[in-house]
Formats: sequence, C-alpha cells, structure tokens
Amino acid sequence: MNLASTMRDTDEIRADIDRAWLLHHGIKNILRCDEAEVVSGIARYVISQYGSLRLLSALIKRTRGTPLPAVIALIGGLRSFLAIHPGHRSDGAVWIARLGNERRAIARLTTLFPELGWTELTFHSHPTAATVAALARNFASTVRSIFRIARRLHRRYEFFKVLRAVELIGYYARYLSIFKNGRFRLAVMSSHSNPHGIAFNLAARRCGVPVILITHGMPVRPVARLFYDLAVVHCEAARQTYMEEGCRMKRVLIHGRRQDYAPMPDGPLSEHLAVGIFLCKDVNEERLRAIVERLLCDPRVSRILVRPHPKNLWMGFDEWIKSRNEPRLRRNFGGSVFQDLEETDIVLGGNSSVLVDAVTAGRPSGYVPGLDYGSPDLHAFVARGLIYPIDVELNFDPDAMFRFYQRPEWPTVLRLFANVDEDEASVAARVGVAMRELGAVNAGSV
Repeated sequence: MNLASTMRDTDEIRADIDRAWLLHHGIKNILRCDEAEVVSGIARYVISQYGSLRLLSALIKRTRGTPLPAVIALIGGLRSFLAIHPGHRSDGAVWIARLGNERRAIARLTTLFPELGWTELTFHSHPTAATVAALARNFASTVRSIFRIARRLHRRYEFFKVLRAVELIGYYARYLSIFKNGRFRLAVMSSHSNPHGIAFNLAARRCGVPVILITHGMPVRPVARLFYDLAVVHCEAARQTYMEEGCRMKRVLIHGRRQDYAPMPDGPLSEHLAVGIFLCKDVNEERLRAIVERLLCDPRVSRILVRPHPKNLWMGFDEWIKSRNEPRLRRNFGGSVFQDLEETDIVLGGNSSVLVDAVTAGRPSGYVPGLDYGSPDLHAFVARGLIYPIDVELNFDPDAMFRFYQRPEWPTVLRLFANVDEDEASVAARVGVAMRELGAVNAGSV
C-alpha cells in the first residue's frame, strides 16, 4: 500500500513538473518572440494611436516598482481566459483563429474535409456564465502566483512583454481546461508567435493532441520554438527559417501557388502605369506620404491604389486619403489581394508577404524601406534577390525594375519563396490525407 501511494505521488509530481515546464517554455517563447524589432515597433505604434493607451503607458512608467503594473497585467490574463468560448462539440478537430488572415488559412480546410468534425474555439469580449465558472475552477487558485510572476518579469522587461506573458498564462489555463474535458483528435492553428497561438499549441501538446500549423504568411524571426505534427508553410524559405529557429516539425508541406502564377511581362512597360501600394498594419505615415507624392509627380503614373492591411493601425488613414482630394489616388474597398493586383501594373510595399503574391502574379514589385516599423528587409526579399529595392531617396525607375525581373536566375529565386510548381488543390488533398492519418492514430489513444 505504501509503495502504491508513493508511486501515485511520484506520478503527480512528474505531471506537475511537466505542466510547469510547458508553461515556462511558453513564457520563454513569447518573451523571445517579442524581442523582434517589428513587435516592439508595433507596440509603440499602437500606443501612439490611442490617447487612453498613452495615459495608461505613462501611469505604468510612473508606478514601476509598485504592485499596480502587475495588477493591470493580471487583469489582462483574466480577460484572456474569459475571452475563449468552447465550440458546439468536444471531439474531432478543434481550431482557433483570432484574426482574419488566420481564419482564411484554416477555414477552407473545414469545408474540404467536414468528416474531421470541426469545432472552433472562438474569441469574445463578453464572457458567459460558463466561462466565469471555469475561471473560478481553473484560474482563481493561481492568481497570487501569476501576480508574483508579473512583478518579477517587470523588473527585467517592458510592460507590454509582461502583459503578453500573463495573457499567455490566461489562454493556456483556458485551453488546457477545454482539452482536458474533451476528446479532440486534432488541434489546428495558424498563429505561432502570439500568446493565444503558443498557449493553444502547448495545451494541446500537454493533452497529447496532434498539432497542425497552417501558416498565413512569412515567419518573423525570432520564431517560437514549438512542436508540430504537421506544418503547411508559406514557401521553402519559410521552411528553412522554421528549422533554423529551432521548431520541430514531423512533416512539412508547402502551400501551392501555381493557380496564382503568371510570368513577368516580356515587353516594355506601359507609358501609363497603375501603381499599387500594399501596406503593413504599422504604417510609417510620413514615408507613405513621401512615396505617394513622389509617384504623383511622375508623368508615367496614371493611377495609385493604396491597399491598407486588414488590421490597419493608422487611425487617420481614410482621412488622409480624403484630404488629398486627388483623383489619381484611391484606396481599395474590400477586394481580395489578387483582385487588387489585377488593377495594377507595378506594386510597392514594405515588410509584407504581399510582395510575394505580387511577383507570383507577374507584377514587377519594389521594396520601399521604412514604409513600416519593422527592421529593414525583414524577410530578406531584397537580400536574396526576389524583390527590386527602391532606394532611400524613393527614386522610381520602372524600367530598371523591369530589367531586374528579366534576370535569368530570377525564376529560381521565385521558387524559393513561392511553390509555383504545385497548385493549392493538390497540396490541400495531401494535407487532408495527413490529417486523417493523424486523427486516426490519435483516435486509438483517446
């Protein structure tokens, strides 16, 4: 009897250690991801756009070293827990998508393979009675520990990093309770460098549920070092990045782009050019104004289409477009990326994977330095010879851009960033086979 009791205690201790290690691993990962210049830049940019956030930021700075910042972070963790609502079923394939680009990456699979039994864990700003009850059962007992973690982290890190670490804890606690009370066979995600994505991955892993990553763009270094049973990545260059950053992926497929492919024009560009400017969410307003004015002064530019990011953070964007009162300048209104590309002859952008979409569709494109707050050439599009570089003086030379894409080695570079040899449907079919295999294996262990 004593031996059996000791074995049970040992198993419980081992489980506690495993649980603590996973959570520690998650916190280290989010802190590592938030060291990226683009993340810090976006955080500062968001604060600059909202008066209430500027006041809160000033308050946190003044009260550093007191309990108040940790209390605010703790409230963020509680909100994260309460934001997650369970789906209509507790088995099959479970998925999350907080942002539109995450949703688009996964939603098509739910239609193609309904037999997997999909259910979404949704995000809501208002909690239900059930989520409040779950909070009391699963989170309340750890509030003091989380508070201490927040205070300790704030001695070393900026507050936004502390807040995101505590949000991760809240998401992790909520996801873990859902996985423990369900019989899910697959866990499908798209975001891997945000608190909700890392937490979802670790909670699924803690409960032995296979994790599938369906990416929606290029990874930004540093990347969270997570484990995936199956990953469908943006391109070969992205796969290399994940491997170099320490991600572990049992099987990797690459999104097919053949259906979007068109060769670059083989003749001179038109004397009347439609130029598209495709933006990241953290717009450098002064730089955007400068490139637009430069283009408006060019007699070859007949029209400028500006496409804001779906999560555009510049509050004054529409007002600026309106104030210019320029018939050649307009913004897009809800069309897809490829619909907007059809209206352009040349595309300009910053640190956005939309530039890959543009050159895949046969549109000569230029990288504009400083158009957003990410580090220069964040994805190495220029360094690796994929995208033509616009110089810092914003000189616009369409003919030089055209010659850049006529280089004999350029198609080989394109294939590093776009899988134009396979179409989306054929890759999706292989994804479906792999998912069914993973689900079947996990069904035997549930």
